[in-house]
Amino acid sequence: MTHANSTQTPKARTQGLKLLATSTIALSTVLFAVPMANAEMHSPVKRADGPTKLVTSLMGQPKGSAIAAEIEDRVMEGRIDETLGDKVSPGAKAAARQAYAQGVFAPLWTREAAEKLMLANPTCQENGFDSGFTDDELRAAIDDRFTGDAGQRASGDLKLTATWLVIASRMSGGLSDEGGMVRSTDARPTRSDLVTALRDAGQSDPIKAMERFSSLSPQYDMLKDALKHYRQHAANGGWMKIRDGKDMLEPGMDDPRVPALRERLKAESCFNPSPLKWQYASLDLDMGFAPTVYDDELVDQVKAFQAAHGLEQDGVLGPATLAALNESVESKIDRIQRSMNHWRKNANLGERHVWVNIPSYRVEGWNNGVREITMDTIVGKKRTPSNAFSDEIEYIVVNPKWFLPIGLFKRQKLRKLRKDPGYAARHNYVVYDRATRAKVNPYDIDWTEPGISRKIQMVQTPGPHNALGQLKIIFPNKHSIYLHDTPDRHLFERDVRALSSGCIRLQDPVAMANWLTDGDEGVSTEVFNTTLESRERERFYLDRHVQVHLTYLPAVVSPEGRVEFPADIYQQFKKPTLANGTYSDDIRPEDDSNDLLVETYDESGHRTDTLQ
Repeated sequence: MTHANSTQTPKARTQGLKLLATSTIALSTVLFAVPMANAEMHSPVKRADGPTKLVTSLMGQPKGSAIAAEIEDRVMEGRIDETLGDKVSPGAKAAARQAYAQGVFAPLWTREAAEKLMLANPTCQENGFDSGFTDDELRAAIDDRFTGDAGQRASGDLKLTATWLVIASRMSGGLSDEGGMVRSTDARPTRSDLVTALRDAGQSDPIKAMERFSSLSPQYDMLKDALKHYRQHAANGGWMKIRDGKDMLEPGMDDPRVPALRERLKAESCFNPSPLKWQYASLDLDMGFAPTVYDDELVDQVKAFQAAHGLEQDGVLGPATLAALNESVESKIDRIQRSMNHWRKNANLGERHVWVNIPSYRVEGWNNGVREITMDTIVGKKRTPSNAFSDEIEYIVVNPKWFLPIGLFKRQKLRKLRKDPGYAARHNYVVYDRATRAKVNPYDIDWTEPGISRKIQMVQTPGPHNALGQLKIIFPNKHSIYLHDTPDRHLFERDVRALSSGCIRLQDPVAMANWLTDGDEGVSTEVFNTTLESRERERFYLDRHVQVHLTYLPAVVSPEGRVEFPADIYQQFKKPTLANGTYSDDIRPEDDSNDLLVETYDESGHRTDTLQ
């Protein structure tokens, strides 16, 4: 039997060996040029056990062809890095080089997969961001891949790869470990995952491959649905403004702006007043309904609107509520997209984590994608704001002492002590000399002495009087912020609760502590609760640290599934835009009488219309 290569001349065989040697050296060079994936990174995608096999029959060009040689030249010359520029991370560029090297520089993109890339723009729109490419640019890249000479086809393949990497990078919030709230929360894929995804994209489904890198946050998918909902509002024309009035509109008042208020809430369907009552009015029936009276039913709808916008739920149409009502639908869409962008950049919250959205006055505990606990919070005042950051809960202190921070002491206590040193004992404070740690009699201190706040330390003893309440939950951080109890339980009755000195007060701290300790091998929940009741001061260190995330987001979805747009208590959000146009005072509801009639037929076949 004669081998196929036995007919080659010695010169041809020598050239073939040289080509193989050159490709092998190039492959080694590219592979060894790729840095190791950062060991600290977390991946939402299962890592590949080995290189993906390229389906060369689908490529239109076999390995070792002219197009592969052209791709090899371009990769080795760094042209793909030039094409990508600063649009992706260095790790993403390295993944592209490695993907080509593993396939011995065969083209990555099949025609079928390339055509599917035309779905990128609608996919990006659904996810609240812009791809950065027009449909014409996507089509041009596809055409380049499959037309022209080998050089043009090679350039087209690299262009498709670069396009996919840029879009996937935007989908994931970044394709390598380059920061975030803290390194431990970063779930961006490591390069080995990205190599696999890139080669899968080119051979099967690029959209599915990039969606593997979308946010893992439960909020992200809920906001994605909200975005679709509010874009439909925009497509329907959105809403207009309600004009300002001489007086605030209070329950029971007769005001010509009431029909405009009804129309505004009707336009944003999640705060829609009863359509049945509205329709009865449109039939002009004598139902005792006055269209310009601010009645109880409409008041309840306004209160629901106020609750979803972080406002005082008094049902009064004052300046703050009017401003929220007059925010445009486009502005709310922008809020949703900004929140989605946050979750893309901070994708991995941890399987078990605590989340506080500061302006929502709420904390939630999540476990494996399920919200298991939620409660109200009190957050920092405008002049002492709560910071947004992420960390890990390490321990819980039960029956804590309160060591007053210097700044708080100067703002709230020094003036009182100057007037009356007995204030310390009456409020269960012990005063210490910072230098010697010895107790000091408050009456022996010159409270007017310059710098006295840095010379003494005030400590409040444990007990029901303590400002920290029964416990505090600690995640050591530079802001000195933690979660804690409070003896001022009445403050949770307020709707607007920016009242603390920066820390987060919990409505039910014991329930949160029990949730944290439940199943933790280092802490017995039973022993924890017994110690709590004993009023003995003790620290309980968690064997399993729990991630905690404090955010300041302009749009969230509540535990009830309601889209919320919290009030900007610290003036950190983008200034909202106002709706176009203003409702008139003579709005008449559309005649929806036919919607109230139901066709029925008796036994003889006669039709009757019943008012529903």
